[in-house]
Amino acid sequence: MSRLVRLILILLLFISIPGMVYAWLMPVEYFQTWMMKRANPDQYSQFAAHEQGQALTVLLRILLPLFALLTITGFLYYQRVVVLADHSWQTLKRLTSLQHAGRTSLLRFLLISWVILGLVHFAKGVNRRIEDWPWYHFRAGSEIMPNISDSNRDVIRFVKQATAEDARILVLSDQKLFFLSYYLLPRKLFHPLHPESEFVIPKEFQQRQLKAYRLSDLDPEYLEQIVPDYILEYYEGGDYLEKDRLEEDPRWILFMQSQYGPDYEPTFNVRLRKSQQPESQAEGSRQNQEATP
Repeated sequence: MSRLVRLILILLLFISIPGMVYAWLMPVEYFQTWMMKRANPDQYSQFAAHEQGQALTVLLRILLPLFALLTITGFLYYQRVVVLADHSWQTLKRLTSLQHAGRTSLLRFLLISWVILGLVHFAKGVNRRIEDWPWYHFRAGSEIMPNISDSNRDVIRFVKQATAEDARILVLSDQKLFFLSYYLLPRKLFHPLHPESEFVIPKEFQQRQLKAYRLSDLDPEYLEQIVPDYILEYYEGGDYLEKDRLEEDPRWILFMQSQYGPDYEPTFNVRLRKSQQPESQAEGSRQNQEATP
């Protein structure tokens, strides 16, 4: 056991000390350039490689000094480390020893497999975290809103700041916006999908125009059932885009100008307005009926 502990400490010493010196002496830009040279030439991949290089450098500058400190501590308290390692090994052998030799071997094999599997999952988790770093950093998914378009993000942020948390919102759009229910929780959203679009897979940039409902297409009974506080109309496709109504909602225009400057000009329809249903009727309907969002 003494030789094994010494071998492990020597290997850690040769890895951690030179690695720590290299990681701290070389600038962050060196590692970023190294990553970017090995990434695809498109702008998206270059941006990801640039940020991932920074994340990897910071991670190494933290982990390598920790390994070096543990290695030096191991050499300083070498005898104690040997005694602890030997005691732990003997205890593990005793705990995994069964009356039948085959069962003992099987148990130890499963234990080793479990440890290896844990290390693999940990390594994959760290790798995934580095891959996601360019977009997430230390922010949650509800803030980043990944895998959706920029216009979807703007609409979500606008509705989030323009409505109360307990609001009931009817959503009319030529897109499938089921993810809105997650990002706008605890609000309740109702998004009727046109039957001709139910099993159709959307294409990027409205290459395949989905059939959609307009407010005039809905039955009054449906509106009485769901009792919305707000009605959100959000259309991007050419079949539903109304260019003469692009600036109809002043709150939406002010919100976008606060994000992109006073020269912003809308290119798609977003209209958020309160439902015209009387409050007394709405309260009565809420108490007597419950709709599924």
